[in-house]
Amino acid sequence: MGVKSIIYEKNNKKLIISINNESKIQYNDILKSINNILIFKYLDSLYRIIDEWQKEYINTKIIDGDTWKLVITYINGNKKEYYGKSSYPANFEAFERLNLKLIDEVQNG
Repeated sequence: MGVKSIIYEKNNKKLIISINNESKIQYNDILKSINNILIFKYLDSLYRIIDEWQKEYINTKIIDGDTWKLVITYINGNKKEYYGKSSYPANFEAFERLNLKLIDEVQNG
């Protein structure tokens, strides 16, 4: 897939996954190495979840709702970006559960 990094932001919290020779995951004040098996499992699930996502999900009727952004950067420099304000894809909870599972696996082994 040639993914270089994944950055997910929601309400000023960031999950950053850097993929290279020594891959790392950063969430809040946690910075840990992550093994390739976890990365491949994560990416497989991620692409199944976001397969039919649109680029933007915006609800203009809610003024002060949540904002979120997902940016996938590839080794060749290309990017896929998804953004939302007070609106989400139908399977967004599966995406958030995937992220929490990854964070838990990295923290607790």
